[in-house]
Amino acid sequence: MIVLIAVLATGTVVERLHGTEFALGHVYGTWWFVGLWALVAVLMVWMAVKTKMWKRLSVLVMHLSILLILLGALLTKLTGWHGEITLRPGVTMRGELPFTLTLDTFEVVPYPGTHKPMDFVSHIVVGDASGEEEVVISMNHILKRQHYRFYQADYDAKGNSILAVSRDPWGIGVTYTGYVLLFIALVAMLLRQPKTYRAVTISWLAVLVVLMVLLHVRMLTHQLMPVLRSPLFSIHISTIVTAYALLLGIVVVGVIALIKPKDLIRMEKLKSISMAMLYPAVALLAMGIFIGAVWANISWGNYWSWDPKEVWALITLLIYAAPLHGKLWKSFEKPMFYHIYGIVAFLSVLITYFGVNLFLGGVHSYA
Repeated sequence: MIVLIAVLATGTVVERLHGTEFALGHVYGTWWFVGLWALVAVLMVWMAVKTKMWKRLSVLVMHLSILLILLGALLTKLTGWHGEITLRPGVTMRGELPFTLTLDTFEVVPYPGTHKPMDFVSHIVVGDASGEEEVVISMNHILKRQHYRFYQADYDAKGNSILAVSRDPWGIGVTYTGYVLLFIALVAMLLRQPKTYRAVTISWLAVLVVLMVLLHVRMLTHQLMPVLRSPLFSIHISTIVTAYALLLGIVVVGVIALIKPKDLIRMEKLKSISMAMLYPAVALLAMGIFIGAVWANISWGNYWSWDPKEVWALITLLIYAAPLHGKLWKSFEKPMFYHIYGIVAFLSVLITYFGVNLFLGGVHSYA
């Protein structure tokens, strides 16, 4: 896992220096990178057997969900592809598709009272042996047909519509199954916590719900692109921000603990308080990441693009998952080590939230 985190972090620097395509070709898209993830999967199975994980069903299901997500990613790499087509008004296109596409009209929808583009809309006629059908493709409104998915990507000065095309017949289903199992397992694990931990979790979930509602109302009352007005987007942002707030709380508790490092009883109590925040933080961060992946897949046809902010969110998740494996990594059972780790680990949050925007860039750099 340490090697994996180092490789992921290096990949974001490589992308910053040499561009996205170079990073995909020389890091994220290589077979040695796939092999590294395969090694993680093998070791995860070995750990499950060694620790007799079947005795803790929710923990077993959680790790099974991760294996399914990794399998789905492999199937996407092996059987999926992405492309782009340009449709000219009145010109029928088939190419390698099992049906035809004809652009009837294309329009740019401006924000009310302005000339600023808010949405791009393509009116398409889809034809096959059974006949023709009129459909509309716009941002956040895709066309699905025979495992093909078409997304409104752009347009040119001639009024031609540019569509992104993806086909992933196996990977998405397996990956989404992993997401569902992960959600179920995380909820079950939160419910299995001690009573004091559950009280903290319920309180933060209440804060999360309020934050999601306020954020979604704000998005609906502002002139945002349709792709950003999705409920999944507000849930994605609110969940991750709540997780980061909990991780900041762990830092505060750690600093308080280190004020009197020789008071072991006090440090142990503060560790319990910190762990009560760590469980929901990791769960919410994991949920936020996969909800964002679903939203991205619906909007752009790709649930994971190895964007620097995506990668650093994943790195943060891996870093904070380590203390949850205290039975395997005995150092985390020591309060001093745990508190110092909790403080230093927050650097990954700072890089994810601020460092990516300032230094690494990517499609999330506006956030």
